Amino acid sequence: MIEMRGQQFFDDPSFPFFIDRYTIKQNEIIAPHKHDFVEFVYIVSGNAMHEWMDKNSPLSPGDVFAIEPNTVHGYIGSSDQETIVYNILFHRTLLEREMEALLRFPAFIDFFYLAPFLRNNASFVPYTALDNYQRLQLESHLRVMHEEFKQHRDGFSIIIKSRWIECLVLLSRYHNENRESLQAPNTPSSYDWITSIVDFVERHCEQELTLISLAETCRMSVSSFTAKFKRATGMSLVEFKHAAQIRRACQALKQSDDKIAIIAMNVGFNDISFFNRIFRKYTGCTPREFRKNKN
Repeated sequence: MIEMRGQQFFDDPSFPFFIDRYTIKQNEIIAPHKHDFVEFVYIVSGNAMHEWMDKNSPLSPGDVFAIEPNTVHGYIGSSDQETIVYNILFHRTLLEREMEALLRFPAFIDFFYLAPFLRNNASFVPYTALDNYQRLQLESHLRVMHEEFKQHRDGFSIIIKSRWIECLVLLSRYHNENRESLQAPNTPSSYDWITSIVDFVERHCEQELTLISLAETCRMSVSSFTAKFKRATGMSLVEFKHAAQIRRACQALKQSDDKIAIIAMNVGFNDISFFNRIFRKYTGCTPREFRKNKN
């Protein structure tokens, strides 16, 4: 298994971003691989295959999708033509504050985080397909970003960052608009949504996630979402999120020498007293006692 690291692509640690316009040649095989950064892919032309979750999905011009860190995937070039793609690689630290703000919008959660998990549902359209106007709008931003990245002129990172934020907002809107136009057979079931939300909360438990925004993402009422979530997990959203945070904190206490207050903040607790109380509730001991007895 090929494992790619950010340092292979990011020349400046303070600006963890890379963009390339890449041509997948006819019959080219890009072996399954994973990486520790987010990969964003936009198909300019061609029809290569994307390997993901042991499935092959055909790509078409205008398709756009995000690949979460540590997700195994690969590509198979078309037998009759080249496929041109824009690849954008970045660490979330690049837009940490902006990403937190965008998490307030259900459409952003859906496109950027949940769509990758929903691709394993065979009835769900795997990628967001943009219409001609949306493609023109997005490609104009990508061209500017690509040129700025190649030239590396003064202030290039500021232009790229501002353009990329605008792209993410636009993509969230496109995804929402296009999803609403899908026919019912292609719409994920409530089970698919809840399963994906559970995975999402587990991975992003340190973020501020609200019941209202997650319910809206699934197109459910709060009461319906609450009941279905509890039926699936045996816990309320808050209880499940706290359990995930404490599991992550336990891992950090075992594997690092970071101060407890730092670990608490890293898993999403700003109040150390509240963290200690929740930690004891789920483990039966304090973080200090847990660390002392970890061996």
